[in-house]
Amino acid sequence: MSTRQQQSPRETRVGVGVLVRSSDGLVLVARRLAEPGQPLAVPGGKPDPGETLEQSAVRELAEETGLVVDPADARVFDCVLVADDTASWVVAGVEVSLPVRAADVEPRELEPTRIGGFAWIDPLAPPEGLFPATAAVLERWRPT
Repeated sequence: MSTRQQQSPRETRVGVGVLVRSSDGLVLVARRLAEPGQPLAVPGGKPDPGETLEQSAVRELAEETGLVVDPADARVFDCVLVADDTASWVVAGVEVSLPVRAADVEPRELEPTRIGGFAWIDPLAPPEGLFPATAAVLERWRPT
């Protein structure tokens, strides 16, 4: 018998983080209202059964912001592993490029108990206070 204390394995979950990039190079974020400190996060969530990562990203984007894009315009650029106290998350970073400047995009707060206060940030110089999965995805993203 091992003297090491046995830890129960963490649940592993899959999610998507959507980097919505405007034509002027900014990325959309919002406050996660249910999280301590209300960190900034890109839109995202969990894939539904049978969805591709791109379909999931487009659906989550529409549900959270009202922005509608074609799944063919979404591309997975990387995956990251993010762990917290209860689970490990494999998060796919999915980029969606909009053909307009950030000032011309009007996201709507469609989940006001979860997400609020949209802002556009420079992804190459992100602010402090990012949600861990968002920070990890931004670290892996490179502009094309």
